[in-house]
Amino acid sequence: MRTHTLLLALGLSAAPLYLACGQKKPTEPVVDPSMMSASQLFEAGVTMLKAPDKSGTVNYQAAYDLFLQAAGKDGGYAKAWFNAGWAAEQLGFNDKAAAHYQKALDANPDYDAAVANLAQVLAELDRGAESVALYKAQVERKPDDLGLRNSLLDALSAAGMYDEAEEQAKEILLRDPKNVGAYRNLSRLYFAQGKNALSKLCSEKAKTLAEGDSGIYNNLGVTFLVMGDEPAAIEEFKTAIKLNPGDVEANLNLGWVALDSGDYNLAKQCFEAAVGAQPGNVDAKLGLAIALRGTKDYDNAARLYDEILAADPDNETAFFNAATLQEKYVKDYKKAQKYLDDYIKVNAGKLSPSHQVYERKERVLASQQAEEARLAEEERKRKEAEERKKRQEEQLAELKVKVTKLKDYLDKYGSCEMMVEMEATDMGLMVYEQAAMVVEAGEADMAGDVMTFVDQILPQIEEIVPSCGAGGAATPPPTEEAPAAPAEGAPAEEPPAEGGPRELPPAEGGGQ
Repeated sequence: MRTHTLLLALGLSAAPLYLACGQKKPTEPVVDPSMMSASQLFEAGVTMLKAPDKSGTVNYQAAYDLFLQAAGKDGGYAKAWFNAGWAAEQLGFNDKAAAHYQKALDANPDYDAAVANLAQVLAELDRGAESVALYKAQVERKPDDLGLRNSLLDALSAAGMYDEAEEQAKEILLRDPKNVGAYRNLSRLYFAQGKNALSKLCSEKAKTLAEGDSGIYNNLGVTFLVMGDEPAAIEEFKTAIKLNPGDVEANLNLGWVALDSGDYNLAKQCFEAAVGAQPGNVDAKLGLAIALRGTKDYDNAARLYDEILAADPDNETAFFNAATLQEKYVKDYKKAQKYLDDYIKVNAGKLSPSHQVYERKERVLASQQAEEARLAEEERKRKEAEERKKRQEEQLAELKVKVTKLKDYLDKYGSCEMMVEMEATDMGLMVYEQAAMVVEAGEADMAGDVMTFVDQILPQIEEIVPSCGAGGAATPPPTEEAPAAPAEGAPAEEPPAEGGPRELPPAEGGGQ
């Protein structure tokens, strides 16, 4: 039987456990010529349920409207009321579903499917006492119907009326010692009381009587989970789903376990199966929304929360989870605040000043401020990086020019004696090789570091180059010339008399 348990987005450990309890599907149309118009409407509604669109979506709203019209034309049309209730439940309108199932039962007190579905919806609406009363009335009418007694046993257990539930179980087993339903429901009963060993024992007994019953494996999985044996629980849930892929409770239970372990894809698969079987199941939609959030499908997660709130405007979990999605993942703080403000409006006059919604509003504001600060810091770093890159590109361009110049010097003057003696050639070649690699690779971020070495060696080379001459070979420095020796036989030149002009010797062969 499903329970309507709330789950916060960040509190997966609070996931509800679902024990098996089936639900009847809508009935096929019955053509009655005496009320043809209502029958035609009814048939159209059933056709709508069987004809999903290209995306596989069933238009439950349109079907619901058709069933209501059929019931309106004939207030005693029990099947129309029943199907209206079923469609309303798929849409998440459990209050309306309960009213419609009751109308079906009023029209036909022997409508067992209406009894089963009405009792289940009442339990989900936390109206367990009404569910018990409904089944007790049915058991009084049909005391030998063990199916009804099992349903009463289940309702009593869900309502916490454990002693009466045990009496019903004993009565069933007295009449039928191998009644699978009784053992399955006893397992639920003992589980609810925390008697896990007895719960496991009853599930094992039920399994020996009906190995193909998916509900038994689901119940056993729940018991294992509470006993702390998660691997065993997972295997039981998987077996239940293998036996019945549409088992809502087993899919929900395995889905919550998967969420808790961070396996969002498995959780998504399980919750999609649960929603497919029961489109109006709020817990399935909440779980699916969290799984979608985990797979970063934020748009569809947000859509699911809106669907839940449209059907259940008081759902606190949907409001808070939707706000958390917008705050922490989408970063749309305006939307996050709107969800919280809408929750406050829906609950006007009911909330104390210390209610957590006000704390959440403050948290959203703080998250917004922190995000704005983070974005501002990112922008500062981006600009800083942009400016740094620009400087590095400029340095790279400058380095390219200097590397070219260095190579020219080395090619032309590398063998110059003075260059070699001062080790400028070796140092220049080493620096050139490093700098040339940086330039060729375009590594602008290294240009500044290499530039330091280029700026050290290049001035040294430029200082030496003038001494190397045009051809690159060193030109010896000019020396002072010694005076030429006089020609043999010629008189030595005499220095001029101090303080006067020098007298020249007479010309050869001539006189004064």
